[in-house]
Amino acid sequence: MHFEPTRLAELADPFPAYAAQRAEAPVARSDTGFWCITGYDEAAAVLRSPAATTGFIGARYREALPEGSAARTELGYRINFLDPPDHTRVRHHVGRAWTPRRVADLRPWVEGLAERLLDEVTDDLRPAAHALPSLVISELLGVPDADRALLADLTEATAPLLGVAVAADDMARGLEASERFAEYVESLLDDRRSEPGDDLLSALLAEPLSHEELLSLVVTLYAAGHRTTRDLFSRGLVALLEAGPEQVEAVIDDPKRATEELVRYSTPTHYVGRVLTEPLDGIPPWEPVLILLAAANRDPRKWDDPERLDVTRTPDPPPLSFVLGPHHCLGANLARMEVEVLLTAVLRRWPDIRLTGDPGWWCAGPFRGVERLPVAVA
Repeated sequence: MHFEPTRLAELADPFPAYAAQRAEAPVARSDTGFWCITGYDEAAAVLRSPAATTGFIGARYREALPEGSAARTELGYRINFLDPPDHTRVRHHVGRAWTPRRVADLRPWVEGLAERLLDEVTDDLRPAAHALPSLVISELLGVPDADRALLADLTEATAPLLGVAVAADDMARGLEASERFAEYVESLLDDRRSEPGDDLLSALLAEPLSHEELLSLVVTLYAAGHRTTRDLFSRGLVALLEAGPEQVEAVIDDPKRATEELVRYSTPTHYVGRVLTEPLDGIPPWEPVLILLAAANRDPRKWDDPERLDVTRTPDPPPLSFVLGPHHCLGANLARMEVEVLLTAVLRRWPDIRLTGDPGWWCAGPFRGVERLPVAVA
């Protein structure tokens, strides 16, 4: 193997290692026992396969995390760690509350929010990129303004728990943050039960979901709706500004197409896990599989010159960033809309925007992004 999945956080740039491994074998077993998939077709086949399960991940958390802990409940009952029939049932109920109209109706508010956040930018865009998705998911869930920064911080602290290897200090910090997150969500649920509103949380409460499922859903929706969107935009903007003025100009001509290329190129969640109940592509059943979404999104068998950002590229095939199949991300359209809105607002306001320093990078579990967005906007 050209990389060890338990040590991905040590690589400042994992893409050369992904490319080398994909060229050698797009499906290979690591020394630590993970089957790693770096090819697009192989990844898509597993994601779509009815033999690919995620329930083992929830079971692993229920076994490994302290009994009675909030993290055990939240991670053990996450919608993306459920198998049918539970996954089918929970997704159906969430889909009844999380409607395309709810997302579409939010767009004018998001556009106004983006402009207000950009008014405060001086030399670093990351605070705006951090705030926008946090405030959007808070608005959807009906989280009071005063509490939104707290929940964003708790989201960051719990992220390492989703990795394939978790350091002891990260585990302790994540467990503590999960307790605080759960306490807050419990109080918010109590408030909505007594006074329902026109928000997603009230809609979810109207569905026949268990307490564990509901608690996990709220935490998951907040975390997924905030962190990955921020990192998708931030890493995408860095890549865009590094690509040059022609690419920047092309974004304004077709922001929707450009956003899809950023989704492909700047995959914020680098991998997801599965276990197969029957053999597929040489992978035996009941062994852990890591689907390297970020690697598959740069497969040269599917795209010409995939290591190059090209916002005029035809968005076909669909990138795997939001997964395919039954676990396709429920918030994919919301994330795309937020990135498109913020990207358009930035480039229309500052067509000559440029990077002024090293954005750095950070990694927590499967998530990867930049630490800052140092820019000149004058």
